[in-house]
Amino acid sequence: MTRSYRHWSRDEVVREIRRLAAQGSDLNSGYIARHASALAYAARKYLGSWENAIAAAGLDYSHIRRKNSWDRSSIVGKIRELAEAGERINISAAEKTHGGLVSAAMAHFGSWRQAITAAGLDYSRIKRQKEWSKKKVVSEMRRAYRQGMRLGTTIEVRQKYRTLHAAAVRYFGSWVEALRAARLGRLVRR
Repeated sequence: MTRSYRHWSRDEVVREIRRLAAQGSDLNSGYIARHASALAYAARKYLGSWENAIAAAGLDYSHIRRKNSWDRSSIVGKIRELAEAGERINISAAEKTHGGLVSAAMAHFGSWRQAITAAGLDYSRIKRQKEWSKKKVVSEMRRAYRQGMRLGTTIEVRQKYRTLHAAAVRYFGSWVEALRAARLGRLVRR
């Protein structure tokens, strides 16, 4: 989200918050702390708190705060609003730009898919990920292995190919079992 080194000032913090707001980025404090920690630190340093920084940027923090603010109705409303605005709301895109909404949707509806459906939208038209099966998971794991992806640890797999990891766990119960099904069990770190 932000450069790793940046000379911050009060004005630079405000400018960056406005830039992120214009992009439609999530601006709740938890998201910023995880994805733009330098900005979060500079906001506290120059403005006293993240809430003060948001106010200095001319934004209403009550609309940004995510803790305990989502209910089923507001989640459905926000999903419809994003869809009507033409935003990409497949899970990968939504997690990047509206992480708080996705987390709340999962907590209230059980999954992003169910929240999309509750909003009256056709999930099959929104999702971008491929339809998985056990056979496709195994095939994709073998292809990834041939291309040099390190499969023995889930950290790298989740970072580079989150959907494969999720599908493997869904169909095989765990990443290790999926590796075994793909005849790649020897890669499991002991």
